[in-house]
Formats: sequence, structure tokens, C-alpha cells
Amino acid sequence: MVVRHAPLVAVASTTLALLAGCGEDAEPRRAVGPDELTSHDGVPCPERLPTGEDPGGHGFGTDEPAATAPSLPAPDRAWVCRYTATDAGPGPGGDGVTFRWERDAQPAPVDAAQLAALSEPLGALRPAEQSMMCTSDLGPRWLLALDRGGDLTGVVVDDYGCRAVRLTDDPFATAPGDRGAGGDGTVAGVLSAPPELLAGIKAAAARD
Repeated sequence: MVVRHAPLVAVASTTLALLAGCGEDAEPRRAVGPDELTSHDGVPCPERLPTGEDPGGHGFGTDEPAATAPSLPAPDRAWVCRYTATDAGPGPGGDGVTFRWERDAQPAPVDAAQLAALSEPLGALRPAEQSMMCTSDLGPRWLLALDRGGDLTGVVVDDYGCRAVRLTDDPFATAPGDRGAGGDGTVAGVLSAPPELLAGIKAAAARD
């Protein structure tokens, strides 16, 4: 069964590259911040994804498309974490369920070859389309936690519906898709990605 995703505001995408080696100007937009990895005792993924802007009130986050493509720096290393939906209570006005997203396994390190293979689909991230046909299912979410000098950036991919992608400049503090303190080449809003991104993330998790 397919359902039509709520209309999204049309936006123009840019051609900024995501990772070094995928194009020019792949450096972060601000200096690397505090060592977030050390501050969380070396754990790259939170136990629960933070919540933020959520127009629908069901725990999925913003549904507005990103205004531009991201331009994240090349990471030193990365991990994959899977999150499953848990019941956090009734939805708005008692309609349906509001979900929260809990990590259900230990972070899986991404080896150098897999990280290199992910650079192309990451570089193809673009603002979501105005409307999309999406499956009416519910599955896990995957967090690809990228580390550069202790500064963490998260790429969150829905393993259901439109396979939407949302970024976070701090996986422990900024909800996926929100702007947060901003920087590191992240953008607010919803992005789309080629299927190779989700496939590569799941393949990396299967190694652990």
C-alpha cells in the first residue's frame, strides 16, 4: 500500500559536495567545536534520539524540505546505530501514537572501505521533493555518526516510508532535521538520498 506524503514546500537544490574528494569547498563552515565524543565517554550515539520540531506531533520530526544540499566535511571515522520506535503516549488529540526512538544495539564501527563507499551516496543528498509516494509502514531509523576530530555529526535515515534523511550537528542535543547551533555543513529539513546510502549503512551494521 502506498500513501501520499504530506506536500512539501518546493525548494531549489544546490550542487555543494558532501565530502572531500566529491567536489570543491567540502570544508566545514565553522571551526570544529568541543570534543563531543570525549564528553560522551567515547560513545558516538545517544541512547535516544533527541526530539525537536515536530509539526505532526507523532515523533517523526520536521517534514519541511531542506533549502539546500549539505556540505559536510570528510570524517575521520564513523559508526552506525539502529533505533526502534517505542510508544511514548497518544498522538495529538488522542489520534494514533507518539513515538520516541530508542537505540537497540551497541554502535557498530564502519571500516575504512565501507566509509569510502558511502562517500558517493552521501554526496548525492539533496532536498526532498515537494511530494513523494511513500509506503505506509514503520521500521527502524539508522544513525550514521560521523566523527571529525571529536566533533560528531549525524545522518539519520528512515528505514520506512520515503526513506527520508535528516541531519543533526550534534546527535546528543539536536533533533534530526533541526538546525541547532548550526555548522559543520549540516542543513535543517528533510533530504533524499539514493538507495545505496541506506544499503551501505545496513551493511556496515551487519558486520558487528
